[in-house]
Amino acid sequence: AVANHITGTAIGGSAYAHGPNDTAIGSNARVNADGSTAVGANTQIAAVATNAVAMGEGAQVTAASGTAIGQGARATAQGAVALGQGAVADRANTVSVGSVGGERQVANVAAGTRATDAVNKGQLDSGVAAANSYTDSRYNAMADSFESYQGDIEDRLRRQNRRLDRQGAMSSAMLNMSASVAGIASQNRIGAGVGFQNGESALSVGYQRAISPRATVTVGGA
Repeated sequence: AVANHITGTAIGGSAYAHGPNDTAIGSNARVNADGSTAVGANTQIAAVATNAVAMGEGAQVTAASGTAIGQGARATAQGAVALGQGAVADRANTVSVGSVGGERQVANVAAGTRATDAVNKGQLDSGVAAANSYTDSRYNAMADSFESYQGDIEDRLRRQNRRLDRQGAMSSAMLNMSASVAGIASQNRIGAGVGFQNGESALSVGYQRAISPRATVTVGGA
């Protein structure tokens, strides 16, 4: 075992502590960066991995401030943490509990309370349920509003159609009354007419007086 600095510690066959405040414990545990710790057989701390920790047989850290705990765990990015056998942390400032193809679940996680806390599945399910409930209520409210608006439009169209039909029936009645009055050859004439259109009906009555061979006055209504 070799410790190059007075503040370094190396214990175990071929253990190596390169610089100040280094600790290498275990057969072939090798620390090549300052302020780092390697515990376990064949653990490795690279020269650039200052302030790093590797624990567990074959654990490796190759970036500054990295942590690898578990047999064969590897931290390859700055500030990354690999937890568990074979775990790989290859993104800066992240925590990994597995590897590609060797994923793990994190169990018994308390509900987060702050913006930067992790959220557990219970919280996520509750949030999704609340969002769905809100969306459903808004959709139902919009649907009800649309149906009400649609009903109002349909009612207005029905009333408009009835007015048009009544107007058509009245026009027909007035036309028939005029024809009736015109068919009477006397100075004073009274006529009536009836008109129909789409179920609506109208009655018109008119009076006509001939005031000269060339002029008449007609009064009528429906």
